Amino acid sequence: MNEMSSRSLSSAAIAAIVIVIVVVAAVGGYLAYVSTRHHVTTTTPTTTTTSVTTPITTTTTTTVTTITFYTWWATEGRIALDHVINAFEAAYPQYVISPEVIPGAGGTNAKFVVLGMMAAGKPPAAFQADTGPLIASYVLAAPSGARSFVNFTPIMMSMKGLWDNVVPAVVEASAYNGTMPSAPIDLERGALLFINMKALRQYNLPLPTNMSTLIYDTVQLAEHGVTPWMVPGADGGWDQLELWNNIYLSLLVQNFGPVGGARVYLETMYGVVDLGNSTIQSIINETDYLFLNFTSYDYPGWQDLTWTQGLSDLIDGKAVFQANGNWVPPYAYDYDNTTIYPATEPYISWPNVTVVAEPFPGTQEVYAIAIGSIGVPAGFPTTQEGVTFAEFFMSYQGQVTWGTWKAVPMYKNATSPKWWSFAPSRYVDWEQAISTPPDQFVWWMPDGGTFADVFGTWISQLLALQEVGKPYIPVYNSQFASMMHEECSEWYAAAKAGLGYLGLSGKPFDGYYPPWVIASTNSVNTSYVCPTYSLP
Repeated sequence: MNEMSSRSLSSAAIAAIVIVIVVVAAVGGYLAYVSTRHHVTTTTPTTTTTSVTTPITTTTTTTVTTITFYTWWATEGRIALDHVINAFEAAYPQYVISPEVIPGAGGTNAKFVVLGMMAAGKPPAAFQADTGPLIASYVLAAPSGARSFVNFTPIMMSMKGLWDNVVPAVVEASAYNGTMPSAPIDLERGALLFINMKALRQYNLPLPTNMSTLIYDTVQLAEHGVTPWMVPGADGGWDQLELWNNIYLSLLVQNFGPVGGARVYLETMYGVVDLGNSTIQSIINETDYLFLNFTSYDYPGWQDLTWTQGLSDLIDGKAVFQANGNWVPPYAYDYDNTTIYPATEPYISWPNVTVVAEPFPGTQEVYAIAIGSIGVPAGFPTTQEGVTFAEFFMSYQGQVTWGTWKAVPMYKNATSPKWWSFAPSRYVDWEQAISTPPDQFVWWMPDGGTFADVFGTWISQLLALQEVGKPYIPVYNSQFASMMHEECSEWYAAAKAGLGYLGLSGKPFDGYYPPWVIASTNSVNTSYVCPTYSLP
């Protein structure tokens, strides 16, 4: 059995997984959410009278097609999705959208449900996914590989005003050697720090714009009896992964500059970072120790909190720092009645401003991109319906709605002030996105930037590192080295399936080809061997 085949799931295996997951989904968030939207009528009868004395009744039937959309936007993103659906249904009255929630962060469960339904011949018309390795893992597991999903590259190129007006990094980060297995729908940003500004003002502490100031503020807050950090643990280790990657990226930029730091971070995403390099080894060890330093000041009871609960405590002043991405401000507005401002003047001086957002200290010149997307199974009766929904989501009209309520829009000309009114900190992100040099973008690993099995191992290892402390560092580093080898192996398998790197032909994301790509011929080096390292 070749490598590609060994990474595919048999029909029986998929079916078994689907049965379990669908039952869990049905018992979980699905029914509660879907019950809020009732699109069950497919005909609309009307009665007209043609004579006062002799009434004649006629019935006009309007056919309405239901488009099933699988998603994990059950809380964060749910309100925005409802607005997009309403706008879509107003523009296309012949369709209604039926969102079906599959519980599970990052769509891990949804992946197996969608693949199982495809194998059964009855997939949803469209499904939510992140671009990056997550959607590549769908392709590797699908029976027909990339042909199992609609390629949105030609669709994007044919949409008037889209291809030339989208931030180029969005296209490059959503394509794999030119193939786009899902439609990008936004321009989200990781590597952000959310700060309770009132606490800093109260104790006359500086805004942390570099690592040394962040360390200083942490210690000073603790000495004043204030909990400095909110790093929740009930998300399975995802919050820990966010913090560790923030520190890692900051130290990479500090040691190699914004271009060099971005390149090493991208090599880490591909699993080919040189772990034999003494500087890289030193950075990883320093990241471990700073991670343990910050988490030693974590909020009491962190183990039982999700990031959304932790955010509420941060807003209330029970903690001061929380690492996350720019999907936080819309959630804060929708559920915590809080507007998050950029960490700049005049906002940091306004006494009524509670929470501000900034790039994680030391990462200001790098844009950590994370892109939501919509996938459409190919070759089914529902395929065109799914494409129609995805096209609307990508259109300027769709982006007006989505950008207002959820994520930074991906258009370079997204200048409407109302898009930023609910979360003005995102305007700074958009401004930087359209001005960041191509070689200073990175794909944010905690949010779609690793394959699913590596993601699962990584979050569990970081939870263990926080809980055990310094004695666990050798174990964690050994696991990290193994994860890098696995990440490389899965990318290499994707390369053999035609999805060898992020980017377009001749235009890779961040200007970087992974080592298994022969750039001159845009082909795969079939004799490449993924490196194996052991960290000291």
